Amino acid sequence: MTQTEFRKKLSQTVNTDWFNSVKFNLRYTHLNLSYEFKGFGHLHKFVNQQIKGWDKLTQNLPAELLASRKHFEFIENQLISFIDSYGSQEHESNLNSYFRNTQSRIQNNTSTYFTYNCPETEFLIEVYKNHSESFIGAYTYLIGNLDQSINVKHNFNGYLLAYEFTLQDSTALTERRNKEKSSLSSLRTNFENSLPKLYSELVEHLKNSSEKYQEYLKAVDGFKEDKEKTYSDWFINTKGEFESFSTKSDKRLEELENTYKEKLKLEEPAKYWAERAEKLKKQGWIALAVIVSLVLVVVFSLGKLLWITPEQIYESFFNGDKSAAIRWSIIYITFISFMAFAIRALTKVMFSSFHLARDCEERHTLTYFYLSLLKDSTVDKEDKQLIMQALFSRAETGLLKDDSSPTMPNDIVGKFMTK
Repeated sequence: MTQTEFRKKLSQTVNTDWFNSVKFNLRYTHLNLSYEFKGFGHLHKFVNQQIKGWDKLTQNLPAELLASRKHFEFIENQLISFIDSYGSQEHESNLNSYFRNTQSRIQNNTSTYFTYNCPETEFLIEVYKNHSESFIGAYTYLIGNLDQSINVKHNFNGYLLAYEFTLQDSTALTERRNKEKSSLSSLRTNFENSLPKLYSELVEHLKNSSEKYQEYLKAVDGFKEDKEKTYSDWFINTKGEFESFSTKSDKRLEELENTYKEKLKLEEPAKYWAERAEKLKKQGWIALAVIVSLVLVVVFSLGKLLWITPEQIYESFFNGDKSAAIRWSIIYITFISFMAFAIRALTKVMFSSFHLARDCEERHTLTYFYLSLLKDSTVDKEDKQLIMQALFSRAETGLLKDDSSPTMPNDIVGKFMTK
């Protein structure tokens, strides 16, 4: 398992502080090495480094050294198994009780294993490559197990090589190398001791990030549900309003279509009445002009007759012969009678024209009033028939006596409007 995966698993534990605070002590006395670890993460990092290091050295190695790699794999499996089993535990007392057995299995039986980066491991690999028959002797000497028979030449050679490696002469070069090795070991120890705190902070940060991420997911889910509910309510309300608007629009469109059809039916009659009104007005004004002209002619002729009377009329009237005066009087009276009849006839035509023009204007206005009623409201069938009867009934001209308009049959008008 990689360190990233292990950190994630560790951050998901309930009591993360406890897992970051427990201590481990690995002592490799035959190597003069002692490691103290604080927290599962710190130990796993060391174990993971050892496994990777041994993976790079596992080509053509003896079984005695390969056992060291399995040793570190065993420690890693113990850590993972403990987290999987007790990661959900919250009380430290229970965790301490469960941890004792795991801690003892990890810390015991370390006397025969080597770290991949210790000088002893490098020495044994060199011996195995160059003097493979002496490897067992060197290996048993370093782990302190001298059961191998020293009488065997190869074993003795291995003991001797290990002895020279362990107890070299105290030359200045050797002493300096040992001091530098001690200094580097101290620096490495200090560095490794600082790792638990950093690792604990990293795990704590991962745990906090995971908790905040979960809170963020909950907030996002709540926000999503709220918006979905808002959208659903808006959609339902909008759908109802749209359906109502659509119904009203369809009804309004139908009313406008009916109004337009009525307009097409009444447009030509209205246009005819407007043109007819203008024509009748013109005819009335012409009749009025003719009447005025005739009246002026009569007045002028009467004035002229009175002002310039023929002498024959006066002489015949005063000489006793009144026939001439009577004859001229009859002629003038006949002339005045014709003029009066013409004026009376023209007067009827004039008044009839103005009357019919006014009637056409009223019919024209009534037509558009009827269309406006259709546009803004619904007209009953009976009212519609009355209006149509008023629009298409015959008007009195005034030229004939008892000039009354006949009543139009309602069924004919109805049939006409339903076409």
